Amino acid sequence: MRDYRGTVSTPGESGSDTWQSESTHREALQQELLELGAWLVEHPRAARKNLKPIRTSKPLEPGVYFNQGTGIVERVYRPQRIALGSKMFRVNSDPAAPVQELRRRVMEGRG
Repeated sequence: MRDYRGTVSTPGESGSDTWQSESTHREALQQELLELGAWLVEHPRAARKNLKPIRTSKPLEPGVYFNQGTGIVERVYRPQRIALGSKMFRVNSDPAAPVQELRRRVMEGRG
C-alpha cells in the first residue's frame, strides 16, 4: 500500500483506525483464507488428494470452496452458479467453519 507521498507501507504501519479495529476479525480471517489458497496453489496435489472436486453444472451449495483457477479459497453463503470448466474443490460444507478446521482438512484430508 502506498501513502500520499508514494512510500510503500503495510496496513499495520499505517495509523488507520479501521485496520486496527478490524485486524483481529474480518480482515485477519480473509488474510488466512488467502494464505490457505496460496498454499494450495503451491501444492496442487493436496487439492486433488484431500478435497472433493466439483464436477457438475448445478449451483454450488453453501460451503467453503477452493477455486484452482484463481487460487482463492472463498466462503459461499447461498447457492451460486459457476462457469463451466471451473476447477473447484469443496473444502467444507459449512460456510462458517473456523479457519483452523479448513486448514486441517486441506493439509491432512477428510480426517
